[in-house]
Amino acid sequence: MMCVGLLALLPAAPAAAKGAADAVEGGALPPDRSELRQLVNRVSLEHGVDPKLVDALVRVESSYDPGAISRRGAMGLMQLMPDTANRLDVEDPFNPEENVRAGVKEFSRLVDRYAGNLQLALAAYNAGEGAVARYRGIPPYNETRNYVSRILTLYTGKPFRLAGTYRARPVRMVRDREGNAVITNVSASASPSTTRAAMLGGRGPLRGGFGSTD
Repeated sequence: MMCVGLLALLPAAPAAAKGAADAVEGGALPPDRSELRQLVNRVSLEHGVDPKLVDALVRVESSYDPGAISRRGAMGLMQLMPDTANRLDVEDPFNPEENVRAGVKEFSRLVDRYAGNLQLALAAYNAGEGAVARYRGIPPYNETRNYVSRILTLYTGKPFRLAGTYRARPVRMVRDREGNAVITNVSASASPSTTRAAMLGGRGPLRGGFGSTD
C-alpha cells in the first residue's frame, strides 16, 4: 500500500543520494521533468490508463521528484512502499522507469478491483485496501480525503468534491477508424466509431476521457 499522499517529503535519503551520486560519477544526468512526463505518458498508454490521471497522481505524490522519500518510507515518483516494491519485483525504486511501471501497474489493478470507482482506487493507493474495506469507502482521514480531491481536481480541471455516489468506468485507450488515439471509459464491446462519436458529440458517458459522475 502506498499510504503517503500529501505527507511532507523528507530530503533525499542515503539510498536516493547514492543513486544520484552514482549517476553523476557515471557522467549521466538525471532526467528532467519533461522526460519524466513522457515516461509517465508512455507507460500509462501501455497499460491502457489515462496518462492525464497518472500525471495528476505523480504530481501529488512526489511533484515529479525521482528521489522523493516520505516519512513513512515511500519512495520515488509514485511513492512505492517497500512491501509494494518487493511484491512488484522492483530492484531500484528510485529508477524512474521501474518506479513508474510498478506504480501504474498497481494503480491499474486498483482501478479494476474497484470496478472503475476512481475515488476508491485512489483512496486505496494512498491509505491501503484494508482501510477502504474497514470503512466500506474512503477512510475518514483528512490526508486521504484531501489526496483524492486534489488528484481528481487536477484530473478534471475543476474543483472536485467527494461524493458517495461517484463512479466511473476504468479509462482505456482505443483507436478510431482514422487511427486516432481515443481515451474512453465506454464498455470494451462498444465500437471505436461509437466511442469517437460520443466524444465529438459531448454526450453520453464520455467527457474528455473522464466520464459521467452520475
